[in-house]
Amino acid sequence: MTIDQLPEVAQASQLADSSYEIALAVEIDSPDMLAIASDELRGIATRRKQIEELRLSLTRPLDESKKRIMDLFRAPTERLEQAETLLRNGVLTYQQAERAKAEALRREQEAAAAAARAENERIQREAEEAQRAARAAAIASASASERAAAEAAATEAAARAAEARERIEVSDIAPLAPVAEAPKAEGVSTRQTWKAEVTDINALIDAAAKPGNEHLRAFLVADTKALGQAAKAMRAQARIPGVRIYAEESLSVRRTA
Repeated sequence: MTIDQLPEVAQASQLADSSYEIALAVEIDSPDMLAIASDELRGIATRRKQIEELRLSLTRPLDESKKRIMDLFRAPTERLEQAETLLRNGVLTYQQAERAKAEALRREQEAAAAAARAENERIQREAEEAQRAARAAAIASASASERAAAEAAATEAAARAAEARERIEVSDIAPLAPVAEAPKAEGVSTRQTWKAEVTDINALIDAAAKPGNEHLRAFLVADTKALGQAAKAMRAQARIPGVRIYAEESLSVRRTA
């Protein structure tokens, strides 16, 4: 016997078909027909309950069996999830620490390179100043020997300045030592998921209200649950700027005894 051949299914179909046939035949155009339709609505509420009981008579044993099976597998599944969490946290912690080390090393290299450049620039400036002073002394020298000594000092200072300038040029084009990347494991990859957190809702509201920032208004979501509660509490007296308070009508039907 297939599921659609079960007597519970046949009984449910009979209950539904009878109500459907009556609904097709009823035309509400008088108080008497309104009373008939109301009686049938109450009967439908009762038959819906009957159909639900028929369904539960078939599904309740299945639900109970499923629950027992789920309970049996819950403990090993939770233990497996705990093991996964431990390993995931361990891998992420290690990789984050390695990335932090690499970043610190990169900053150290950049700081050392900047310090070396500053030192070479200082040497170049002092050498150029010494060169200018030596040439001025050579021009002002009274004797040939003094002039020669000043020229020699100027030449030496020029050499020091050129050497410092060369070191600066080399450092500008020389790449920093490669920094090792965080180690990777086969079959495991790290993925970054960027998120956002509102830290000052007033600042966000003020920014969204300014002309030209209309795109920020998409980040302001109305609390429809709170608005609905206000509408239920205050009804037509509710006055909320930018919000329409309205009522929807529906029928409430009691089951027949």
